[in-house]
Amino acid sequence: MVKKSSYWKFHPDAALMAAGVVLLLALAVATVAGAPAQPGTESAKQEHQAPTLSEEYRDHRETIWIVVCALLFQSAAIILLMRSAKSRRQADQLLRESEERFRMLAENSQTGIYIVDRMETVRYVNRTIGEIFGYSQEEMIGMSFGSLICQEHLPCVVENFKNRIAGLPASSHYELRGRHRNGNQIDIEMFEAVSRTSGNPSIIGTVLDISARKRNERNMQQQQVDLEEMNHTLEQRIADEVESSREKDRLMMQQSRFAAMGEMIGNIAHQWRQPLNMLGIVIQQMQMEQEKGRLTTEVMEERVAKGMELLLYLSRTIDDFRNFFRPGIEPRPFSLAKAVDKTVNFFEPSCSGHGIKVTVEGKCSLMYTGHVNEFSQALLNILNNARDALLEKEFREPRIVVSLCDKGCRGVVTVRDNAGGIAPEVIEKIFDPYFTTKEEGKGTGVGLYMAKTIIERHMQGNIYVKNFQDGAEFTIIV
Repeated sequence: MVKKSSYWKFHPDAALMAAGVVLLLALAVATVAGAPAQPGTESAKQEHQAPTLSEEYRDHRETIWIVVCALLFQSAAIILLMRSAKSRRQADQLLRESEERFRMLAENSQTGIYIVDRMETVRYVNRTIGEIFGYSQEEMIGMSFGSLICQEHLPCVVENFKNRIAGLPASSHYELRGRHRNGNQIDIEMFEAVSRTSGNPSIIGTVLDISARKRNERNMQQQQVDLEEMNHTLEQRIADEVESSREKDRLMMQQSRFAAMGEMIGNIAHQWRQPLNMLGIVIQQMQMEQEKGRLTTEVMEERVAKGMELLLYLSRTIDDFRNFFRPGIEPRPFSLAKAVDKTVNFFEPSCSGHGIKVTVEGKCSLMYTGHVNEFSQALLNILNNARDALLEKEFREPRIVVSLCDKGCRGVVTVRDNAGGIAPEVIEKIFDPYFTTKEEGKGTGVGLYMAKTIIERHMQGNIYVKNFQDGAEFTIIV
């Protein structure tokens, strides 16, 4: 297959013109060759001898070129007219295709599109803008565009419209409120541009329904206002909550102290029973010796000294009891070991009558600065909890062991019993306020909560519990 020339492929008019020229040239030559000879010439004398083509061309070449040029101009004019008609057809086709593409894009756009003439009359709208305002496309054609704008924003839109038509500076983007067909107001965002076709200006614009975005913005603004108002009152509300929490802690501390006071009164009763019995014996001996006449001055002084010793012991017990529940005013350094010994001495009489053995092991040299009575109360609450657990189950050889040791610059106190330990399902709740495993009326659920509060909040220490061997072990680290 012979490959076609690219020139003739892309220039058919040139090929057509060349063919026309050759054809016209041949026609002109044939015309000249067939013309009659003039009389009196040498050709007439030799009428039986035919002239050659070159001789004919030399004799009539001017005539031939005039005819050729005329025919060439005529052919060129015909070709130009044919090309002009073809270009118009192609231009019309391209215009129709462009309009079809524009219409397809506009009708399927998620943005509302409109065209308004200089009289503010709607000339075109797509489907989306009809959905935004609640009209059909047919209903919107011919409407006044101003009827779609809320009255409060209409003057601004009209002024911008007139300025844009007149070629003056005007805003091309603004947010405002439109009017829906049902009378509701909708938030819209508009972009506009001027178009001039055949000298007639018109406005082409887009409309977006931004009602959802505006609602979100208004909600965020309201939330911001609420947040700022909350921030203004936050400090006061925090102060109120802190004071409320402190008041709650004070009430629970008082409740815990009252509970501990009841325990201590029982302890005092145990501590006083034996000295009172001995004091009674001293008095009876003095009476018997007086009746027998053997109450001499020496015997009297001896019996009085013994009685005063017992009374002094009872008095010290009352002072210790009073100081134990007196709240400290200023933090003071105190020996952790002495505080443990003092608390155990108060606690032990309530156990001795039930056969519970209480022992203290180890040594601790830590001097802690704080309120010794608060620490003693926390430890006493733990000891009372261990004693009650032993009394509930009546174990053989019940015991409570209090151990002390130094751990770096901190002191460690552990309280261990052999009451069988704490059930796994409640061990995580053991320090919760008002949580108790005792029968109703026998426990308040405050003691261990207050022990944790005192150790961790007031003394910046730690307290935790775990089951160890045959019982529970509470550990205090300060």
